Amino acid sequence: MRNFIIAIAATVFFNVPGVAQETKQELTYKTGNPADWPAELDAVSAAPNNHEILLENDRVRVLSVTLAPNEVEKVHHHQWPSVLYVMQAEDFTDRDAEGNLIMDTRTLDEPLQFPLTMWKDPEAPHSATNLSNTTPIKLIRVELKNSASNENLAIINGLYESFSKGDVPGVLGRMDSNIVWNEAEGNSLAAGNPYTGPDAVLAGVFAPIMEMYQSFSLKDIELHEMSNDKVLATLYYDITTKKGNKYQVQAAHFWTLQDGKIIKFQQYADTKKLAESEE
Repeated sequence: MRNFIIAIAATVFFNVPGVAQETKQELTYKTGNPADWPAELDAVSAAPNNHEILLENDRVRVLSVTLAPNEVEKVHHHQWPSVLYVMQAEDFTDRDAEGNLIMDTRTLDEPLQFPLTMWKDPEAPHSATNLSNTTPIKLIRVELKNSASNENLAIINGLYESFSKGDVPGVLGRMDSNIVWNEAEGNSLAAGNPYTGPDAVLAGVFAPIMEMYQSFSLKDIELHEMSNDKVLATLYYDITTKKGNKYQVQAAHFWTLQDGKIIKFQQYADTKKLAESEE
């Protein structure tokens, strides 16, 4: 599972008669690639006592979320980005599926103020615990379904999985026949930019990489959903040269998709290290 911790600025509204006041507070939560998360851990399926569907259609799912005093939720995830309106709560903790602490509100610099409105990207399997002896947690979660965005993440995730297995047809099959592929400026392979079409990518990028190195793999891949059918991947190249020298090169891949196919690719990389690895 590829997960990472997000720090978000929560917008907090105070109930002051006649005045709308606003402040920012930093919360953390664990997100990642929804394609990795088991369907049976969906919030409504895995923790039905805490998540009641108020409305659901092809665009949104609106949940009423409650945690009784001292209650511990069952592990669950939220596969869609959400807007949360937290009406009532005191201190609580949040742990990931392995039990690792993500957040403890008691450690915040300032106590949270309610009601609280906040945005969350897809939220990886986790479990919250209401630490209050008397006050239930109550909130409304509006999950924004976007099948295209979820499909895009799954396509890019599948491409990386195919690459890790050496499944070249599986990689090329996710590309549009007219894909435009650009290597980072300063990368020796950028001399052939732009590579147009999967065959050009195979001959001009993949084949030289396989010839150049003893091994070339990708590690620490994190996918970031972007707007307008774009996906950003941050990662490292794990390289072993034919002389046995090892390099880890930081990189980013910017993908653009259309109708379920990849139409553009732009690489960003530490080209100084890439050049060193080619010597």
